[in-house]
Amino acid sequence: MLKYKKILLVDDDADDRQIFEELLHEIDDDTIVDNAENGLEMVTMLNNTADDHLPGLIILDQNMPRMTGKESLVFLKTHPRYKSIPTIVYSTYQVRDFYRECLDLGAEDVVAKPDTMQAYREMIEQFMVAR
Repeated sequence: MLKYKKILLVDDDADDRQIFEELLHEIDDDTIVDNAENGLEMVTMLNNTADDHLPGLIILDQNMPRMTGKESLVFLKTHPRYKSIPTIVYSTYQVRDFYRECLDLGAEDVVAKPDTMQAYREMIEQFMVAR
């Protein structure tokens, strides 16, 4: 059972969004997954969402056009309405300073972007399954 019933995945890669959602629903078919293609779309979605329908978790890809994952994280963690939503940044960009900076900005965690189905499944189980 997932500890988050509504997740917002912000990623410009349609294939990655589809893989994530399929694997997530294999674990818990009742979980709602909303998608945004970039940080600006995320902002619009969140601003148009009632407080009682906000996601329980936001996952941000770092490498997105228009507004990167880190820029999106800064927006979320400095906005009173969104700063308490747990946020995970995932990225193929694997530089220690980047990870530390995201954690310092308030990310729940920073993980390497999964590159296999098994790695996606493990990420989902690590961060989203209630224990």
